[in-house]
Amino acid sequence: MYDLHAMSDFAFPGFRQPKELDKIWLTSGFRAMIIGIGIEKAGSLNELGRQMGYRSRVHPGWSVVQILLGRQAFPTDRLKRLSTYIDYPYNEMLKHQTRPRAITPEGTREALREYNLTCYMPK
Repeated sequence: MYDLHAMSDFAFPGFRQPKELDKIWLTSGFRAMIIGIGIEKAGSLNELGRQMGYRSRVHPGWSVVQILLGRQAFPTDRLKRLSTYIDYPYNEMLKHQTRPRAITPEGTREALREYNLTCYMPK
């Protein structure tokens, strides 16, 4: 019998070991909570974006707003940086994963209200 884990991917063309997800969708309430903590610690949305590794000169917080509103997922590396920055265990964050279809505008609005982030609500 073959030990698939001991053999390289070259032994079985097309066979890949499962990789960590590239994009992580989090529930609205949890997403609003951790971004709110990050904004509080950083002092501004743009500074939080910089701490997460976004480098836009004009608005490094733009992607953070998109994530906050549920329009895009957290890239894995950015979520890890946020985890380190706010001192919240990454593995605990992963327990709040959800499917993209489960994120609704109503749920996001409620989460923004709950965490006092209504200034980021779309008009």
